[in-house]
Amino acid sequence: MTSIHDLVGDLVAAQAALREIHREHLAYYGELLPHVFMAEVTRWLLVHGPDARVLDALERNLASGDEEVENVIAVSFVEILEPEHEAVRAALGPKLRECLQTLECRSPDHPDHRCE
Repeated sequence: MTSIHDLVGDLVAAQAALREIHREHLAYYGELLPHVFMAEVTRWLLVHGPDARVLDALERNLASGDEEVENVIAVSFVEILEPEHEAVRAALGPKLRECLQTLECRSPDHPDHRCE
């Protein structure tokens, strides 16, 4: 089972820009704040478009992560993806897509109440 530190390690290994974001995050906060860091990764992906290596790291860690990893990915990445983020949503792997569908079906604003 992977931990939050494994997830962060995989993300910074996948994309050089995320190493710099991680370095700045630690310098600013003095420690890793997983949800804040994941939100920073999400913003980077939304600005720069889907990055296969980053999305693959998220997919792998969602599949093998502990409860904290699952929560961080679901709440601070998947849940932030809006319909207008088409490029990133289209590039999600099967576990991330399943997570997105589950979260959307739980939303009271979701138009299809037949989700399950």
